[in-house]
Amino acid sequence: MKPVEKLPLQEELLHLMREDEVVREALANTGELFHGYHPAMEKVHLRNAKRLKELIEENQGFPTIKQVGEEACIAALRLVLHAISWPDFMRAQEETLTALAKADEVPKSYVAILIDRIRFYEGRAQVYGTNADWDENGILRISEVEDPDSLDQRRKEMGLAPLETLVITPQDGEYHPPDPAKRHQEFIAWTYKAGWRTL
Repeated sequence: MKPVEKLPLQEELLHLMREDEVVREALANTGELFHGYHPAMEKVHLRNAKRLKELIEENQGFPTIKQVGEEACIAALRLVLHAISWPDFMRAQEETLTALAKADEVPKSYVAILIDRIRFYEGRAQVYGTNADWDENGILRISEVEDPDSLDQRRKEMGLAPLETLVITPQDGEYHPPDPAKRHQEFIAWTYKAGWRTL
């Protein structure tokens, strides 16, 4: 039996992200994507994150723009951002990626999103205001941010556009939870189940 050829790092990162997008699109088309964290999506996210961890170890560091190009580097960052049911992995990448962003070796905006996403799931105030969610009243808004007065300055430093408002007006046809309060309760319960929060 002929051994499976090993994909170059750049190509494999892009391939993993394409797999993620294909599953997401299929679930979005059936409407299943919008009702909690779908098991099929979680399975892809976890499988890809585990493979990314191996690739980081083999590469002796996170794949930077200089090593794999911006597109593949962003793919790797998105794989980290999607590993939401593996808190330890996401947290482990934060310090490394923050340092790489300061050195302009990875896109700063994606690292800002990672920092915020970790805080969002932990129930802490965001730094850059990159995560929005439906509140208990069915309003889509940026969740709590620390020091709102200097938010746009922090966003600018990470290559993010200013925020005109913390309330987001959904586009026509965008998903709206039929029972916002229930959805919010289910989300909080999931954060405990996944290990983002502890009792």
